[in-house]
Amino acid sequence: MKNITYDRTKENFKYFILITIVPIIGVAVIFSYAFLHLQKDLKFIIDETAGLTTIKEIQNTIFNIQRLRGLTSIQNLSEKSQEELKLTKEKISKNLILLRQNITTQNKSIPLKKELESFIDSVEKSSLEFKSFNYLSEIIEEFMSYSNRISYSCNLILDPELNSYVMIENVVYLLPQLIEYNGQIRAIATSTTDKQLTEYQKEYFVIQLNKIKEILKKLEFNLNMLYKTEQSIDLKETHLKMKEAQNSIIEFTQKNLLKANGILLEPNGIFELITKNINLIIALYDTNFLFLEKSLNNRLKETKILSVYVILAGLISTLFIVCVNGIFYIKNKKFIEEIQKLTITDSMTSLYNRRHFDEVFENNLKIQSRTKQPLTFVILDIDFFKLYNDTYGHQAGDYIIKTVAKNLKNSLKRAGDMAFRLGGEEFGILCIGINHTEALSFANTLKENIENEKIKHEKNSASKYLTISMGVIVIEPDTLYSTNEIYRCADEALYRAKENGRNQVVVYNNKTFT
Repeated sequence: MKNITYDRTKENFKYFILITIVPIIGVAVIFSYAFLHLQKDLKFIIDETAGLTTIKEIQNTIFNIQRLRGLTSIQNLSEKSQEELKLTKEKISKNLILLRQNITTQNKSIPLKKELESFIDSVEKSSLEFKSFNYLSEIIEEFMSYSNRISYSCNLILDPELNSYVMIENVVYLLPQLIEYNGQIRAIATSTTDKQLTEYQKEYFVIQLNKIKEILKKLEFNLNMLYKTEQSIDLKETHLKMKEAQNSIIEFTQKNLLKANGILLEPNGIFELITKNINLIIALYDTNFLFLEKSLNNRLKETKILSVYVILAGLISTLFIVCVNGIFYIKNKKFIEEIQKLTITDSMTSLYNRRHFDEVFENNLKIQSRTKQPLTFVILDIDFFKLYNDTYGHQAGDYIIKTVAKNLKNSLKRAGDMAFRLGGEEFGILCIGINHTEALSFANTLKENIENEKIKHEKNSASKYLTISMGVIVIEPDTLYSTNEIYRCADEALYRAKENGRNQVVVYNNKTFT
């Protein structure tokens, strides 16, 4: 209480000095700070606009390479397809030139610019027309990676405006992925020579369709948020056409490409049909891009005008500046408190992080000593996580980490139970007041809930779905254990679970494992 009183007194004294002793100095300092803050926002938006322009050039290049990939997969090109191939190659050359010019004019980090320029050189030197599906897909993936990195380096992913952030997610992530998955279906479908697909190709189509449906859900949510704005009419029309186009591709894939009696259309016809629908998806991408660009330009103008208003306000009214400074102080105080809260949680899963685990582990032992209740520590690991990442990609890996975290949260029924992400695919749970039988039941229920998510994991030898292995230790009251020893025992139990075939729970009990 004494410290709190002292802090309040000190804070009041500062305001007193500001208001009564050095008002002119206070006004000058606050005015300068406000002005510099707006200049920082101004630069922030300028960087966003520059990054968005570069990303657009990258995506234009990607769209044409995707088209080229589909055309080069056709064994016997029709005259129309040959002309399309010629025009596409010319467009790619122009895209690469425009992209190089764009990144040359940007004042962003030199390493990224040089790296991207080097990649553009390698693409220009490659004869893309004669490259394989996998090679062209790798180029597309690399370009998309640069697009994502630019969204970070140019602050796009940090945009504070909700509508802008939603459109950025659409433009940088969701729509490019959606177009790529459709483009892969197009390229593989046009590569057939006898109107028959292998089982592997059909399975690949099923995977791509599942990815498409997942993205469509996220996209639908984002666009519904944007419909509340003034740009909803144009956006709705383009979105409706896009959904019809996407449904057409899905229906064609399911009814024609996955049919047992072969494909009815020849490759040139397949390319034309799917490309027509992909172009409508690209139209939605372009609409989102235009709205986002307009939003950033409007904010740029508004920020410049606001800078002028701040200068006028500073010159006109000292009192006004003092009030603004007070509001600013309160908001920043709340922000700092929120940051302190975030330091103990994992950003991806919202579970407590390893740092907080180390802090509360010792405290839980002390609580157990006082309350004479058993303390349970559970450590768990996702089975064959690296193989899952290698098979389905890092985004899918992030998804299963979040899925496991969600199940951990839902499994905690009491206020004192805590779940942690200890690192990578490893998680931990601390519970006070449950015995061996309850701990084992709790662990097995959690394990079954994870498997019941039915997330496909073809590299998992323990199950065809995603599973976890768990090590459990229950520390009875008046038992002398250090935190390091408890962790070691639980980790050893987890090791036994993995060694015994995974997808199981092993309990460390009196120097034995069950």
